[in-house]
Amino acid sequence: MAEGPDPVVADLEQEVTCGICHDRYQEPKLLPCCHYYCKQCILTLSSRYRPNQPFPCPDCREPTLLPDNNPDRLTTAFFINRMKALHSRMEKAHGKLETTCEMCSGGKATAFCRQCVNFICEDCVRPHQRMKVFATHIVSTLDELKQGGVKELTFENPPPPKCKDHEEPKKIFCFDCNKLICRDCIVIEHAGHNYEFVKKAAPATRKKLTEHLSPLKNLLPDLSTAVNQVKGTKQNIQAQKELTERQVNAKFQELHDILDRCKVRVLRESSALADSKMEKLTVQKKGLDLSLGTAQSLIDFVERTLENASDEELITMQDQVVSRIDAEVLKRGKEAANPDPVEKDDFGVKVFVCEDLKKLCENNVRVYDGKVDPAKCTVEGDGARTAEIDKPNNFSILVECNTQLKHHTIQVALKSLVDQSSQQLQAVPVRGGVYSVEYTPRIRGRHHLLISVDDQPIPGSPFSMFIKIPPTKLDKPVKVITGINNPRYMAFNSLEELIVTDGSGDVLVFDKKGKQIQIFSKSKHGVDNIYGMAVDKEDNIYVCDCSKHCVYKFNKRGDLLKRFGTKGSGPKELNWPRGIAVAGDQVFVCDQDNHRVQVLTTELEPVKQIGSKGTGNRHFNHPEDVAVDNEQMMYVTDYGNHRVQVLTIDGRFIHSIGKKGSGQGDLSDPYGVCVTGFVYVAEDSNNRVLVFTKDDQFVTSFGNGHITDLYGVAVDSDGFVYVRSQESVVIF
Repeated sequence: MAEGPDPVVADLEQEVTCGICHDRYQEPKLLPCCHYYCKQCILTLSSRYRPNQPFPCPDCREPTLLPDNNPDRLTTAFFINRMKALHSRMEKAHGKLETTCEMCSGGKATAFCRQCVNFICEDCVRPHQRMKVFATHIVSTLDELKQGGVKELTFENPPPPKCKDHEEPKKIFCFDCNKLICRDCIVIEHAGHNYEFVKKAAPATRKKLTEHLSPLKNLLPDLSTAVNQVKGTKQNIQAQKELTERQVNAKFQELHDILDRCKVRVLRESSALADSKMEKLTVQKKGLDLSLGTAQSLIDFVERTLENASDEELITMQDQVVSRIDAEVLKRGKEAANPDPVEKDDFGVKVFVCEDLKKLCENNVRVYDGKVDPAKCTVEGDGARTAEIDKPNNFSILVECNTQLKHHTIQVALKSLVDQSSQQLQAVPVRGGVYSVEYTPRIRGRHHLLISVDDQPIPGSPFSMFIKIPPTKLDKPVKVITGINNPRYMAFNSLEELIVTDGSGDVLVFDKKGKQIQIFSKSKHGVDNIYGMAVDKEDNIYVCDCSKHCVYKFNKRGDLLKRFGTKGSGPKELNWPRGIAVAGDQVFVCDQDNHRVQVLTTELEPVKQIGSKGTGNRHFNHPEDVAVDNEQMMYVTDYGNHRVQVLTIDGRFIHSIGKKGSGQGDLSDPYGVCVTGFVYVAEDSNNRVLVFTKDDQFVTSFGNGHITDLYGVAVDSDGFVYVRSQESVVIF
């Protein structure tokens, strides 16, 4: 039996064969992607593309730009040449090539010297065995080579290549030129360059390559897993394809059988119906044929009688003939008056049923890929837009897709923008394509609701969502900002930064975490005793200076833009201004000792004055603070009258909130006011914050035991309430 190809030789054959020309490598060159091909093959491949246009590597498709369109500029794959030589030696060892001595005149080789890297004959073997110079050489016979394989033919330290210019071995590597050089090259061409002996530099290079190889090796398990997953998916798809084919064939065969049975039944019923109709028509036709024959026979008899009978004969048979004619006319006349067939040829309804079946198949037999169309996935229910903390809520996700799958992978998360925590929610299938999400939010404020279906975000995700906290749950502080010298009034800019006026005359700015990030010092502009403060949509800051009876306007950097007012009671004068609010392009100032509200433009030009001293509607007794809601309603804390007056921004009175007292819903010396969906009033005498609806319904109060000496109150976009309390700002 002939021996098969040696697997080692076959593997080497593959290693030394170019993937482009499928022949032995000729001047192999290494591409940047670390794949190698013949020099001429690379040049031919690159010529198919425009100059300076990258060409794809035939193996990995990585774009490759040939430097100066010259393959000589690429690194030579020396190890491929070594493998070619090794392959040639393997073929000689296995007798596939003629093996002659490579050391003498050419006798037949019988052995191989690993140190000489030559096949040698018997005459050369003997000196290797006798002479000291060959004492360390290892000589193997051809049979030993066959048994030992590649190991016997390889060598650990191949001789270095020789320099073409100086015929010296290239034992040195120039790092500046990135090339092997000889000793003479150092003196002539590489003087002053950074170089090192190859033997000395090689260990570090091997270590570096090994270290760089490690992360790539670490990727192999994941890549292998990915390959297996893709392979498994392909197998599953193939299996699903075959299963679908079987199911389709079975289903349509079933439909075919049903149609065949239906066809037989319909034909049978049709035949029976037709036979029944034809039988009746046959009886009808026989009767009509008899009537027609009888009538025609009588006519023939009478006509012959009239033609051939004598007068005496006619008179004699007259009564008989007339009686017979009258009887036939009476009898056959009824049949002639109703000539329609007793049955009709009405079979057309069966055709319409078949047309309906055709439409049913055309419109409902489809092939689906099972992919979700995100544009058709929607969210329904208010629970996806707003909720209340610690209160069960829900919404629904509607999934529409071109599939018959009953279940999808639904991922829902509620991410807080207050502390960045996430709450994973569960979507429970209710019916085909409808999922219900029930949850109880744990953190109040702004959130993002993230929803994905089968790893695809649905339109609108992440959804903006607000978790409310009812005022009745504002019972304990959640945080305290300390280190402020007599804080007074507060507001927020567009970045949700807290701005506070203090007793030193400074304006302080804090970030969301309560860290002071900016200060507008009074020494810069000479402000004195500031209280009320407001911020407009451009983050300009307005403050009231009581002692100097004026209002300042600063930009967000603290630069003074404008000043309004001097002490007095005229249109352009103020007397101890306290609270201030900005709404649109108007500024509202509590002109306390003039017992009125001054309305200015945002450029601090006077518009009008609202109110005067008194106890009636639209009259004030030392108004302390003012706020304007999104419905353009103005809320003024009427300090001396122990109430909050609600007016339009034009000054028309609407109603009052509260009355003097210390009970639930009563007010005593109200200071700050803030309006969101509720009205928050800071009450100094009773050390509490009262909460009302906008139509004067008392809701709750909080702060007793936690806050004293109140001034301002403010609410941020997450629903946290900030209250001034002595030397701190307390957050509820």
